[in-house]
Amino acid sequence: MAILGGALSLAPLAAFSQDAKRGEQLYTMNCAACHQPTGTGIPAVYPPLAGSSITTGGSKRAVAIVLNGLQGPITVNGMQYNGPMQPWKAILSDDKIASILTYVRQAWGNKGTPVTTEQVKAARAEYAQRTSPLNEADLTAIADEDIKP
Repeated sequence: MAILGGALSLAPLAAFSQDAKRGEQLYTMNCAACHQPTGTGIPAVYPPLAGSSITTGGSKRAVAIVLNGLQGPITVNGMQYNGPMQPWKAILSDDKIASILTYVRQAWGNKGTPVTTEQVKAARAEYAQRTSPLNEADLTAIADEDIKP
């Protein structure tokens, strides 16, 4: 929100609400089958997004996972999961990935920062040569920080 000439402007808030709504729709179409509409995942198969440090920490790991996919066992909130996640970089645009991750990082009580299209674009360039899904060791090697576009 901004105050312009003494009047309160809601334009940024309205734009965010529209992005969050779009992110929720895209999440429902592309992610909810595995991670569930409530973000709770499927025990032992797909990890929860609600309350996950990967979801609520820096955006870099979450964006890397969505772009490249994930394979092999992963531990989230002390529980192990082993369902594969497909890479989305050839399917979803930077804008769509940013909308989905902004929604996920702020839904179900999560308090993650929004993800911008510019951040996803920067990560896409960083991972352009990667042809295999990430594994847990790869995730550990990624700094828990927001992407610097």
